[in-house]
Amino acid sequence: MSQIREELKEFFVALRTWKYWYMLLMLTVGCFTFSFVVHGILIPQHFFAGGVTGLTLFFYDSVSDYVSLSVLIVLLNIPIFFVGYREFSLKYMLTSIIGMSIYSVSLKLTERAYIPLEDPMISAIFGGVVAGFTTGLYLRLGGSVGGLDILGTVLKKRLEIPIGYLFNAINFIIIAGNAVLYDLETALFTGVFMYIFSWCMQKGLIGFSQRKSVFIISSKPELVAEKILQKMDRGFTYFHASGGYAGGEKRVIYTVINLLELGRLKEYLFETDPDAFIAVQDTGDVIGRRFLTWEEEGYKVSKKQNTEGQN
Repeated sequence: MSQIREELKEFFVALRTWKYWYMLLMLTVGCFTFSFVVHGILIPQHFFAGGVTGLTLFFYDSVSDYVSLSVLIVLLNIPIFFVGYREFSLKYMLTSIIGMSIYSVSLKLTERAYIPLEDPMISAIFGGVVAGFTTGLYLRLGGSVGGLDILGTVLKKRLEIPIGYLFNAINFIIIAGNAVLYDLETALFTGVFMYIFSWCMQKGLIGFSQRKSVFIISSKPELVAEKILQKMDRGFTYFHASGGYAGGEKRVIYTVINLLELGRLKEYLFETDPDAFIAVQDTGDVIGRRFLTWEEEGYKVSKKQNTEGQN
């Protein structure tokens, strides 16, 4: 009981922050945008979506005379919330219930939405882009509308079934059902919509300004590090390592740069140490000096934290 009180306290504390209300604003924008796509593109074109929305559209034709789409999606989410309430914090579950309620209301209010697109390929691309990107934006801020994320986490914890397997299996069933109920061509366009939606959602989630994590092994680490610091105005970190082949002690330079800076770094590295080894990895989110600040990510930093950070 004390744990529930603590989690309720955490939820009400979050309600008093502008970050939470900004997340709800973006979640509302995302839900209404997706609802416009559902009524303006998916239903007229007979496309299905992934996840619980896709399952809802799968069953909707059979029960549309008895229940609305907005009510049906709530009915399908209820057992998911019932199964998942023990696995998540009360704050997350309450946020997901609020999100699901907003999504249900938006589906009801956009029932007469019209998007003047007839070509199925253009419809799939346009719908995937706008719905995916706005969904990624509210997910980035911690928003949720329930659905397969909750069910996938429960199955992973209890049955050790990877979340990706569940998503792929459900989406395969949805596309196969789309082909059976309509035709193969429609199912293929559903697949196009799902792919573009997923790609754009990831871009909304991690942003378009992709960062690169760079690991450099050089016999002249001080000179390379000096180039990074002075020429590129980037910080760096040394890692101490042992060579697997030669067995000598080495210092590995680690830094994070923008995609556009990668060419300059390679040029400086070639000028300083042509024999250096470099490994580059994609990095989605970077928070810190010379990149995004915590405030830009939506977190409010107290004066005490600022003082401690400066000290």
